[in-house]
Amino acid sequence: MEFSENVIDIREQYPLFPLQETLLITKELGIQHPKHPKTQEPIVMTTDFLITIKDAEAEVRDIVRTFKYKKELLKKRVLEKFEIEVNTGKLQEGHS
Repeated sequence: MEFSENVIDIREQYPLFPLQETLLITKELGIQHPKHPKTQEPIVMTTDFLITIKDAEAEVRDIVRTFKYKKELLKKRVLEKFEIEVNTGKLQEGHS
């Protein structure tokens, strides 16, 4: 990605804000929100990469990418977190 002329910026472990939105999404989906192991307080979730690009029409836009090993995709909790992330993206698109 860093060698592409279309890529303007790459941010790693980008936070999914605000926390209230991911809490709402998990409640609607009926899955548990990630919590800090010691305090049990909800934590801010992150996505692996937020990439800002200039597309073919010269419009600047953000692309979210998450990467996992194939064996991780067999774990229910990993898939639940993906579901939260996807729905957060849909929610943010609705606010744009």
